[in-house]
Amino acid sequence: MKITVCFKVVPEFEGVVDADWDDFSLSTDLGYVKRVLGCFDESALETALRLRTAWEAAGEKTECTALTAGPLPAPLCKTLFAAGFDRVREISGTGVLEFQPRRTATLLGNCLKTAGFDLILTGRQAGYADTGMVPLLLAEALGLPVITEVEELAPCAGGVEVKRVSDAGRERLRVRLPLLAALGNSPVSALRAAALSARMAASKRSAEMFPASVEAKVSVETDVPVEAPRFSREKRHRSCRFLPGGAGLVQSVAEIQAEYLRGWER
Repeated sequence: MKITVCFKVVPEFEGVVDADWDDFSLSTDLGYVKRVLGCFDESALETALRLRTAWEAAGEKTECTALTAGPLPAPLCKTLFAAGFDRVREISGTGVLEFQPRRTATLLGNCLKTAGFDLILTGRQAGYADTGMVPLLLAEALGLPVITEVEELAPCAGGVEVKRVSDAGRERLRVRLPLLAALGNSPVSALRAAALSARMAASKRSAEMFPASVEAKVSVETDVPVEAPRFSREKRHRSCRFLPGGAGLVQSVAEIQAEYLRGWER
C-alpha cells in the first residue's frame, strides 16, 4: 500500500507587517515571515501515519510519502522523517507557486504518475486565502475520484471508510482505491510530536529532489497569468487605561471593569 500526502509550506501571515499588507503583491518579499504547515495539511499528514499503523496491524505493508512542490525548509523535512514518513519528496525548479493552483496540480500530478500511489491525501486548502482548487485539479489530472471535506479515514475491506461532511450532514462512505481525499475540519488536527531519539535519527536525512518534468514546465509557461488577490486586515489599535481605585474599595475589580465597559459600549 502506498500513501502519498501532498502538502504545501505557506507563510505565516500573522507575521506580515502592516506596511506589506497595505501594498501586497506577488513580488512582496515575505522572506522574514516564518513558513509553516496549514492546519488541513497537518491533518492529512497525521491521518496518513494513522492509516499506516492500522494497515500494518492487519498485515498490509504500507509506505508513507510526503510530497511538496517548492522549497521545503530543512527543519520541517527532519520533522516529517522523525514523525514516521518513509520518504519526503520535493519538486525542484518550480518557480513561484503562490496562488497558482493549476501550476501546482500539474507539477504534483507529473511526479505522482512516475512515483505510483494507492491513496493520495491533501488538505482542503494550504493556507490563508488559498482557493482549495489543487485537490480537484490534481484528481482531474490523474483521473481519480476525489472526496472533499473529509473528517476521518479508516481501512476497510477493499479500500477505505470515509467520514465526511456534506450539505445534507455527515456521511460515511466505503470507497475503493485508488482515491484522492481532501481533509477538512478533522478531529485529527495536528501532526504528532516526535521523540528526541526519532529526531536524532532523522538529523542526517534529506528530501529526495524530484525535478519538474518538461511537460510540467510547458504547462506552467502556457498557464493563464495570475494576479495576486487583494489582501486586507483591520488596523491594530492598542491602548491602555488605568481605572480609578485604591485601598478599601467597595466595588470589586470585576464590577469596576464591567461599569467601564458598559460606558464604552454607549
